[in-house]
Amino acid sequence: MIWKYLKRVIKKIGISKIAYFSIFVLFGYILYFSQPYFITNLFSTNKSESNRLVNLIALIVSLMTIPFIDYFNNTFVQAVRKYSKQELWEVVTNKPFSYFSKHPVGKVQSYIKDVSFACRELEQSSLKIIIQMAVMIVLYTIMIGIENKLLGFLYLVFFSGYLAISVWMAKRNRKNISNSLKSASVVNEYMIDYYRNIETISSSNSEEYESNYMNSILSNEQKSYQHVQSITNQAAIIQQLIIVVLACLIAAVGQHVFGSNKIQSLSVILILLYSILNLSGFGPQYLAIEELLNRIRAGLSELEYGVSSEQKPNMVKFDDQTDEVVIRDIDYSYKSDQAIFHHLNLTFEKNKMNALTGQNGSGKSTLLKILSGFYTPSKGEIIFPFQSAPKIMYIAQDAPLFNRSIYKNICYPNLNASIETVLNLVKEIGLDTLIQTRDDLNNKTPGDFKNKISGGEVQKILFLRAIITKPDILLLDEFTSSLDEKAIKKVYLMINKYLSNTTIISVIHRADELSYYSNIVKIAPIQ
Repeated sequence: MIWKYLKRVIKKIGISKIAYFSIFVLFGYILYFSQPYFITNLFSTNKSESNRLVNLIALIVSLMTIPFIDYFNNTFVQAVRKYSKQELWEVVTNKPFSYFSKHPVGKVQSYIKDVSFACRELEQSSLKIIIQMAVMIVLYTIMIGIENKLLGFLYLVFFSGYLAISVWMAKRNRKNISNSLKSASVVNEYMIDYYRNIETISSSNSEEYESNYMNSILSNEQKSYQHVQSITNQAAIIQQLIIVVLACLIAAVGQHVFGSNKIQSLSVILILLYSILNLSGFGPQYLAIEELLNRIRAGLSELEYGVSSEQKPNMVKFDDQTDEVVIRDIDYSYKSDQAIFHHLNLTFEKNKMNALTGQNGSGKSTLLKILSGFYTPSKGEIIFPFQSAPKIMYIAQDAPLFNRSIYKNICYPNLNASIETVLNLVKEIGLDTLIQTRDDLNNKTPGDFKNKISGGEVQKILFLRAIITKPDILLLDEFTSSLDEKAIKKVYLMINKYLSNTTIISVIHRADELSYYSNIVKIAPIQ
């Protein structure tokens, strides 16, 4: 799963771009790790002045390679930021409606953010560290082997073994990292839950309880991450001890082999110093890479990345020879096996006003979600009186607005309507006391108004969206619940004026509104 995800992110960034950058990094590290060679030649008495000057220039250039690598790497870091989120967002938004009811927004937001962060950190560390270690081991094995084959072989075996031990130790921390991720997600979900229920919390004077609860989950998060970091630090100490011992052994052998040859001894000592300085960071760096991979694995698992949605049979058919929306023998149950519909049969007239009534709990809102495609029945069929899939718009009773301009909220998703048209509609429906200028319409979001937008004003904005969109079928779930009688009358007048060719199916909660409808359909609860 993780490799499939990373492969798709890499493909989005561009394989050729990554290949070119990898080659640049490869040559950069070859130059960087050649510093012992440049320094040795710089102090060698056997070299000419011109040769020493060349080595001095090469040494200066090599000292600048790491900053240049980091500078050009920033482009890829930002590309990873974009495409790691984009890939997850594409997958999440293609999930069925039931996915969003099971996964709180705080959880999804937390894991997308965490996976993207882990991908960026992985890009900054993994590519460079892999090339860095490979170049160093190969280059220094060759350089020492030229002086003495036995010493070169020992260097290759000892330090390659160190890398293998570091990898093995890093893999022992996977489960702990997964648990720490979950604890962080719990904190994020709590914060969102707190804000949603702030009125209940304040009215019940339960601030102290909430404070204690927050302290409890923060303590769990602290313990979880502390445990992960403790294991990481212990492994780093052990790895550092191993590398120092290995370096001392090779230095002792080198001293025995080269004896009084100061230049050869200097070359080996410099190579060992560079090896210690760079390999000493490999343990923690690889542990960090493994931790990042585990974070990505855990995040992808929680987001159900790569998990195919259950393929349900297509219950929808199209027949432009009929003039009714037909619900035929529909069965639908929630996962608790609580039956909502059993052999439900209903019809709604095309291009007419259809009122949907019934007792509380009879499934009126559920039926609208079935018609909109959010829910899929287990049995039966739905026949739409069109040649192909109609444009369906669903407005829930408590549908929120986007945190975007009022214009974008009204015209969503097609922003082609003129400002004049929208302003005229705003005035006609009675929103001109709120939206008075072009600036109010174009630049202000719902949160920018001095007085909070009321529920009735939200419903008016959503209704204007329907007028601009002009869907084939408009599904309304108690859309007048926050409107007064004057506003309700105006809304129905505008429906007749602007949506005369739209099939409207509306859940009604006020009996006096039924006079506006030509067809009244009642759902009877299951006995």
